[in-house]
Amino acid sequence: MFAVTIYLAAAALLVAAAVMGTVWMRQPDRSIRVRALVWTAAGIMAAFMVLAGTFISGFALADPGGADGFLLVLSWAVPMTALAVLAWLRPAWAARVLAVLTALLVLAGVWFALDSASWREFENANGPVRAVAVLVLAFPAAVLGLDRTAAAGWLLVTLGLGPLGFSALGSLSGVVALSAISVVPLISGLLFLVAARMSSRQPGPRTSHVDVQAPGRFRNGTAE
Repeated sequence: MFAVTIYLAAAALLVAAAVMGTVWMRQPDRSIRVRALVWTAAGIMAAFMVLAGTFISGFALADPGGADGFLLVLSWAVPMTALAVLAWLRPAWAARVLAVLTALLVLAGVWFALDSASWREFENANGPVRAVAVLVLAFPAAVLGLDRTAAAGWLLVTLGLGPLGFSALGSLSGVVALSAISVVPLISGLLFLVAARMSSRQPGPRTSHVDVQAPGRFRNGTAE
């Protein structure tokens, strides 16, 4: 199954390289390049969310299936959707909420390293909780990246490395599934950080916020 991680990483990098190669050749404007990079990072994460969400939901609906499986799907899909909506409507609030939740998830990885036997028993009974938690936080973080590019980048890099790294210190059990979920958030986070770095080097005030909206318009579509 580790091959899945390699395939996902390769696919994400190929998409990013193809999109950005095209934009770099056709658009000399740095701000357009930055916006394209931000949307590419968000798009890769959104596509992965659909793929991984479908995979996870399929397993839940097959086992345990029925009403229990449907409730399992809702248990992660509803919080993820709520956080994504919060990131879109109130990015400043979402940045704080996601930072706290990401810190808790990293602490769970530390706990796993210290008591891997209990965690294995828990996940054998309830499924890959850590992997699903990474997905639940990573997609809203990508939405946040459309407004708070640097913050989202660091959140995604932390989600990609933190739980996986600490969990591997305790036991390799479940690390393969966790790595498959973590690799795309890691790549998306790095793309966001590159975009934030490029934006900070543009002429004018330094900022970690990348304007990804069409020039001359606010998010709600009204003219500036």
